Parts: sequence; C-alpha cells; structure tokens
Amino acid sequence: MNGIWKSLRFHWLYFCWRRRAHRRRRPKLAVGNLSAFFRELNERGVTYVVLRWFDELPLDEATERRYDGDMDLMVDSRCFHEFCRVVAAHPGRIKIDLYSEGVQMGTGYVRLPYYPPPKALEMLTHRTLYKNAFYVPAPQIYLYSLCYHLTYHKGLLSGLDTGLDGARNPVVNRHSVVEELRRLAERVGETLPEPITLFSLHQWLRERYWDMPYDLLARWGKPDEWHRLLQRHLEHVLQEQLGGLHDIIVFMIREDAVQQKADDVIMEKLRAKFVVLDKVKLEGEAVRRVMNETRGADWTKHKSTLMIPPVYAVVCHDPAPVPVPPDSKLGKIHFNVHNNNVFYKHELRDWLEERYPGASGNFLHGSDNDLESMAYLLAVYGKDQMDAARERLLAAIGN
Repeated sequence: MNGIWKSLRFHWLYFCWRRRAHRRRRPKLAVGNLSAFFRELNERGVTYVVLRWFDELPLDEATERRYDGDMDLMVDSRCFHEFCRVVAAHPGRIKIDLYSEGVQMGTGYVRLPYYPPPKALEMLTHRTLYKNAFYVPAPQIYLYSLCYHLTYHKGLLSGLDTGLDGARNPVVNRHSVVEELRRLAERVGETLPEPITLFSLHQWLRERYWDMPYDLLARWGKPDEWHRLLQRHLEHVLQEQLGGLHDIIVFMIREDAVQQKADDVIMEKLRAKFVVLDKVKLEGEAVRRVMNETRGADWTKHKSTLMIPPVYAVVCHDPAPVPVPPDSKLGKIHFNVHNNNVFYKHELRDWLEERYPGASGNFLHGSDNDLESMAYLLAVYGKDQMDAARERLLAAIGN
C-alpha cells in the first residue's frame, strides 16, 4: 500500500471513527495480516493489550484465511491517532472490538468504561509480549480480568451457574472457561473458589479489589437476570450494614481541589447545607480501596485519561431530606436518587466552576443514596474498622 493511499485511508477511517463516536456509537474497524499489524503497533510504541483468547488469533496467512472470529483490543486512548494509522495500513476482514481505559471516542460499553479505569490502567501498565508477537495482560492481571469479564460482561452467557439461586445455567460457552481459569490460576499460584460460579468469582474478585463497584453495577447498561440477582443481594447486605444510619451522603474531595486550595471552601459549603459527621484523610490502602470500590465518575478528568485520586472523604447527614419532584430533570436522569438534596453537588459544582474554570467538575464526587453511601463507607473505613466507625457516626447523628 503506497503512502498516499495509506494517508487517505487513515483520514477516512479516523473521520468515520470520530463521527460514530459523536453519535455515541462504537468504532467500526477491521484489519488483516495480523503479524505485520502487531509488529507495526509495537514499532510505533502504541500501548495496547489483546484482552483474551489470544491463543486463537491467526499469525500466518493460511490460518488467517480460515479465521472467522474477531479480537478484543484495549488501547491507551492517548495512542488512538497512531493506532488508527496502523489500522489504515493493514486492511482486512478481522473485526476489532476496541476498548480503552475510559469511554473516549466510543470505546466504552453502553456509555460506561468497559473496565473501571483503575483496572484498565493496571492491564495496560502490566503487560507482557506473547509469542514475541503482541502484548497481553500479565498472567495474574489476565486471570483477574478474565474472571471480571465472565462475571460482569458475560454474566449468564459465560455458561457459569449464578451460585445465588441454585439454578443451572442452560447456556454453554464455546470456551472451556472453568478449565481455562484453573489453568491460569495454577500458573500464577492463585486458588480459585470451589465451586466456580458467578457469585463465588464475584466474592473472590472483591477480596482482590477487582470486583465491579456496586454503584457501577446499579448503572450497568445491559443487565441480565444474574446482574439483577447480584444487585438485590448486595443491596440486602448493604441495608443490613447501614445498621440505623440513614440520609447519609458521602462526598469525595479530589486531589485537584486540594491542589487549587478549594477544599476549605467545599467544606464550608457542605457544612452550610448538611451536618458533617466526619472528614477522613485518605492515604495508602484507603485510596486504593476507594478508587477500586466506588465508581467515582470513573476517577478520570472529564474527557481526559488523567486519573484524579480522592484526598478526603466527607461523611454528611441530611437532617431534612426532600423527595425528588416528579418533574425533576435531574431526577429523570439519576434514577437512583431519592433525596432531592443530593443534587446539591451539582449546584456546588456550578458554583465552583465560576471560581475555578475548567477544573471544578472533578473537584467533588458524591453518593446518590444510602446504599451507595454504605458502599462508600466500607471503602473509606475498611471492613475491619466499619463497626467502630458506624457507632461514631450514629452517635454524631444522635440516634
């Protein structure tokens, strides 16, 4: 393919990709000659991983002609431009299901990140060269990511039983997933739960901060009966863990707010609206828990890949909750909100935007209801400290 044709094809593909993204549709890309395609990606320094089932990808012309599958790729969104150039140089019929560490350029899943950004970045950071041809997640991360994929992306289509209602799953997955998981686990020295079910994998992933956060599960765009069963189970557990706490809102103040010295102003505004029960400085393990166990608007800067970690968690009580009006525009969008005062965070963000243009949208994140608040409290305090923290919060409320 000559240089002029490559350039024209690149500009056309990139234009179509951007247009589809503008229409909130996923990119439509395909390639051929995979050996050369991956070799050029590597030479150009594109950060990517083949997400799974990489032993099936054809790396020679004869096998490629017989191949009737596609491939799942995750690409660092900062490399999209260069990635598209390589795609343009290698036309073919192998479809690419393209994802990134966020939702940029239509690479999310039903407008949400395919993997939560902290987990996606872990996959892109910890990768290894497979068969000296293409990059894949490092073995332990691959095990986690495959368990996540089967548990949350595939759900019942994984072929695994739910493990919650005792019913057998009639779906048969074309991959021998249980055998593959056991093989991977043995390779990296991990012990999988027995029996392997969707629920046992969920619990196993949670112990490793690799489960789907509750507030993301509640927003998941393509739930099946398994997702609904899991959500009901988690809500029952969270309701019990509240233990008398009610009308709690947990706010996370992010690093850029502290850097711009806006955290004191935010605290003043929160105290004027709610009763502040506790302010927790997040450090070390607590930061990791919060970023992995809460959606936090995905912890990225708006329309950027820059991760903004939380610095403070502010636990508030609303002594005078107000029902969401039936005609509330925000209420129709945020269906999990039951207290209209929760939307104060939008008002506060608008106020901050006037004083810190371009940055304040990331200054503050908050829970939408009591169940989300409980999930956030568990992330903030840790399960070992939660009982003592709950007693302090209840005493502060006056219950």
